[in-house]
Amino acid sequence: MTKYQKIYAICGMLGFIVFNLIWIIGGIIQPGYNHITDDVSSLMALGAPNKVLFDSMNIASFILQIIFYIGLVIVIKELNGSIIGPAILLSGNILGIIVPIFFPLNYGGEPTGFTGMMHLIIVMITGFIALAGMIFMWRGLRKVNEWKGYDLYSLITFILTLVFTMWLVFTSGTEIMGLTERFVILINGQYTFVLALKTFRTSN
Repeated sequence: MTKYQKIYAICGMLGFIVFNLIWIIGGIIQPGYNHITDDVSSLMALGAPNKVLFDSMNIASFILQIIFYIGLVIVIKELNGSIIGPAILLSGNILGIIVPIFFPLNYGGEPTGFTGMMHLIIVMITGFIALAGMIFMWRGLRKVNEWKGYDLYSLITFILTLVFTMWLVFTSGTEIMGLTERFVILINGQYTFVLALKTFRTSN
């Protein structure tokens, strides 16, 4: 058992919870915010009324997930499995944390100007990184007996994430963009949560 394995796992589960609390709380305290039409990033756009709160939560969620994926690299390495998958997922979270710090959306949640365009570009890159990470997790976990079944789970999550991401691209700018984005967020996010839960359960 890897030292601090439970701590890594708890960080992963909390990271998922904290990020999703952003849009849940946003829908409660931000006037006019609509889960169907509005994306999550607009809660952290320049001029948003609760930007500081949600930026802090977003950064905290990334930090928690970075800690988890560092731990997952260590856990998988100890089991003589391939660390390429968790390392890719780790890199995606490291890249993603710069978005709320340096590249928020512009006033009104619009992706205009340099920061707005960089926001979109980095979000798209991190999306591709997450998909790549799942594929490598699928291939890598097939040789780790302690994680039997999680290879197939990784592949299924990859397929679902890809399908719903394509749907999100298709509905971008429409009145259901916020809804389709939440499907992507939840499918992608539950992957981290489930991996963290597995890590926690194997820590004894």
